[in-house]
Amino acid sequence: MSSPRVALQSVFPLLVPAAVVTAITLIVAGVGDELLNRVLTVGLMNMVIVIGLYVFVGNSGVFSFGHIAFAAIGAYAAGILVVPPVSGNGLTGKDVLLSGLPTVLRNAHASPLVATLAGGALAAAVAAVMSLPLMRLSGIAASIATFSLLLIVNVVASNWRAVTNGTGGIAGVPTTTTTWVALCWTLVAMVAAFLFQVTRFCLRLRASREDEVAARGAGIGIYLERRLAFVLSAFLVGVGGALYGQYLGSFSPGAFYLPLTFITVAMLVIGGVTSLAGAVCGTIFVATITELLRRSEEVVHVSALSQIGLAVVMLLVLTLRPGGLTGGAEVTLPRRLRRATGEGTHEAR
Repeated sequence: MSSPRVALQSVFPLLVPAAVVTAITLIVAGVGDELLNRVLTVGLMNMVIVIGLYVFVGNSGVFSFGHIAFAAIGAYAAGILVVPPVSGNGLTGKDVLLSGLPTVLRNAHASPLVATLAGGALAAAVAAVMSLPLMRLSGIAASIATFSLLLIVNVVASNWRAVTNGTGGIAGVPTTTTTWVALCWTLVAMVAAFLFQVTRFCLRLRASREDEVAARGAGIGIYLERRLAFVLSAFLVGVGGALYGQYLGSFSPGAFYLPLTFITVAMLVIGGVTSLAGAVCGTIFVATITELLRRSEEVVHVSALSQIGLAVVMLLVLTLRPGGLTGGAEVTLPRRLRRATGEGTHEAR
């Protein structure tokens, strides 16, 4: 009798955020105007990136300011793949937009789904290589090193004209990221993050987050665990970047630099760094506040009100709730159901 309750208790931290996000999407898509639907789509893409950031930062305790570099990699990789090789059917191809591409890339073409997966895979591959030196660092040194990675990727994207078209950016990318596509990938990111956080690798990683010295003393080798989290995190962020690229249609290196870095970090910190619920809650909260403040700008005619207001809100949240809106905790079953589950388990034993 207790088995269904035990199963519900184990997956409850995933079911609730997924249900909330799905419900919000259905409501907004059903009653919202075109502008509100755009805000929703951008919020869902941000959520994919924030969940990816949580996979590494929340579980390892090592803060990263460079994950948007993987979003840039995913966006450029997917963008290059989905642009048709030759112009036709009203679409401008790589023969015009990216004529300087190497032959292999110029002839390559993929569907939006395959291109998105390829963007995430390339970001994960870069992360696997970069994790060799980076994951040996801890604390502020690791944070600065990840920020250096962001700088490097931005400089490469701004100057590698043959592939990225430099600061001119990429144009003509088919805009295939809809609200429903973004929702599907958001749910995929939630499932991936949840499945990872219940593995033995992640449990060891969380032990090192709480006390690295004690974890090492207990024989927990955190190097491999950090690398696994870093690669999975990069894959999800790369997918988020690929979705962004196929939503914008045209973008330059600046689209994946400091502004997106700060907003996604703020979402994770405000929601609660150490939980999946925090990543979801923070994204919803910041997206809502930002849109309300943006609309207020049109009424009071005060520019940059959204940026100032978001900074004030972040200060208030961190002052009143240092652990974020969720306190860094996952959503759990109500106490009455948990007690019933515990009693049922005890009786079964």
